[in-house]
Amino acid sequence: MSKTTPLDYAAVVALMEQHELMASAVEAHGVICGLVCGGVALDGKSWLPYFNDLVNDGFGLPASVRQVMTTQYERVVESLMAQKGVELLLPGDDAPLDERIDALVDWSQAFLAGFGVVQQELARASQELQEMIQDIASITQVSAEFEQEDEENEASYLVIYEHLKLGIMLAFEECGKRPDAPRTPPTLH
Repeated sequence: MSKTTPLDYAAVVALMEQHELMASAVEAHGVICGLVCGGVALDGKSWLPYFNDLVNDGFGLPASVRQVMTTQYERVVESLMAQKGVELLLPGDDAPLDERIDALVDWSQAFLAGFGVVQQELARASQELQEMIQDIASITQVSAEFEQEDEENEASYLVIYEHLKLGIMLAFEECGKRPDAPRTPPTLH
């Protein structure tokens, strides 16, 4: 399911824990996706101050963490620009379902935080995007519903995961700044 191998996931988790950052690897990736989809300038540097504020209380990141997060940022931008969608940085399919659900909830919360920091005019967004953002907010409330590992809950998890990926693409298409799609500033009434 994930473009990032479980080893990459485990390495990012270990790196974040080693440096005792406020955010987990899952949350850091969610913030990056939220910033990109919310419309942060895709110049390779504008995302970092927002990211530092959200994941490290405004402090700069250790060089090794900044390098890994920059790679994650570049992967997200590249995938979205190519309209491939984004593979979320989450535990692998072999992790227990409750762990994957908790990670999906954390990722969704972080995505909304990143998105909200740069996209403050959601009321002007399409009805479809507004509903999708509400769906993502609803994902943050689902963890208690998936306590048992069974095929039905596994299928529900996969549906939520794929729906979230569609939401990411929709948010990027509508709010992310794409060099090949000229944007006009919103008009004030």
